[in-house]
Amino acid sequence: MSVTAENDGLDTPRTPPRSIRLADLPRQHLDQGRGSAREIWADLDHDLNLRWQLRVVDIKDSTGLLVGPAGTHHYVVGVAGPQVAVRNAESSRVLRRDQVMPVLSSRVHFERPKLRPPGVSSLMVLTFSGAAQPPVFITGTVAQGAELRAGAQLLVALRGTVHLDGMEADPGSALLLDPAQTHRLRATTASILTVNLPRSDEATSV
Repeated sequence: MSVTAENDGLDTPRTPPRSIRLADLPRQHLDQGRGSAREIWADLDHDLNLRWQLRVVDIKDSTGLLVGPAGTHHYVVGVAGPQVAVRNAESSRVLRRDQVMPVLSSRVHFERPKLRPPGVSSLMVLTFSGAAQPPVFITGTVAQGAELRAGAQLLVALRGTVHLDGMEADPGSALLLDPAQTHRLRATTASILTVNLPRSDEATSV
């Protein structure tokens, strides 16, 4: 697949997105409590050190604990199900849908009310090295013709369906992107989550 370069009229090769189905990802137990974590993608440097890792976390119990590697921090975003309080050493806050909460610790505690509604509470957790510039973690609503400029590495469809470079992302799927490329989205209205290169690498948002 190729697109015509704006300036010289030559065809520039494009790397097609890679589709990831969240339902196909293996589940790992939480460090504490009933529930699971599924890794959508992990970005490593040349020495195989973690830059960032995005996971779907499902909480089934009144409490849960997720522990990242030493020196990591997290962003947590509410996705679906009964609301969850996210607690770290400094504070505890109820996380509403699409809200993003930073946790400056490798440990994240999740709490659901004991008299909670039935069902599973789902969250997205982006874990990243606390010693480096963090990736740009964005949630938002996009419409027909929206553009992802260079810097976007991963797109997750939360609600609605997005068409991008001949690929489709519906709720429960993600697209791994080439951050050197721009992407034109086709969607009626969709809620998405993107992980972009750090701002020092000239990341840009939806």
